[in-house]
Amino acid sequence: MERFHEAVDGGEVTERLGHTPGVVEFVKGVDAGGGNYHLIDFGAGLVMDSEYDLRDFLSHYGLPTELTGKSVLDVGTASGFFAIEFARRGGTVTAIDIWDGTFQAMVFKAAQVSVRYEQKDLFSLDESFGRFDLVFCGSVLLHVWDQFTALCRLRSVCGGQLILATAVMRERWRSRHLPLARFAGERGVAGGRDYWTTWIPNREALCRMAETAGFAKVEYKGQFRLAPLRDITTTMLPIPRLKRAQDPPHGVLHAFV
Repeated sequence: MERFHEAVDGGEVTERLGHTPGVVEFVKGVDAGGGNYHLIDFGAGLVMDSEYDLRDFLSHYGLPTELTGKSVLDVGTASGFFAIEFARRGGTVTAIDIWDGTFQAMVFKAAQVSVRYEQKDLFSLDESFGRFDLVFCGSVLLHVWDQFTALCRLRSVCGGQLILATAVMRERWRSRHLPLARFAGERGVAGGRDYWTTWIPNREALCRMAETAGFAKVEYKGQFRLAPLRDITTTMLPIPRLKRAQDPPHGVLHAFV
């Protein structure tokens, strides 16, 4: 795919295709630094390079096709791919993460979507933050030590449905009915912070934790391998990689209040 910022030299063409020079320079700077975590297509050929193109995996998540009139919370938005997707589907979207939001604000501006961003940790969520029709949490649970409490925090702000994706153990026939988790203990550094890959539960453990956290109905939708496009060094929003040979599959869970 030809990148828009490689073909555009003048502001007149930039404006005509719907992207301001500032937006084009922002994406150009991200790509020059090695890209980011999510590939994001801003339209008119303007594409942010990435480690993952999640468009190839959307069907595995079971996202609602229509979200008009629905409130959505994207927990751990990272570079904002899913927040943009929810906004494009008509949702009223709030996105949270531990970053200050400068990067995300530019991404949402480039995507021409309205998303409210708040710098907030998952574990600070409670009823005072509000309740959302849809809560989404993708590839976050594997990076927290207390996964059960994290699910409780997600339940506290969920007014309808939770869609959660996280690394899961490969299924073993003899232990498929036992709630188990494997300790990963892989450390990275992101933005000056320790960033761990912690526990990898199996399907049974993930479902039971969600039920114990207070969800009335839990459905395991299946699993897939979240394969990267290529290895990159993320500089704008650093997120360390798992060792590729040890990458577990991602399981998708839908839970309802």
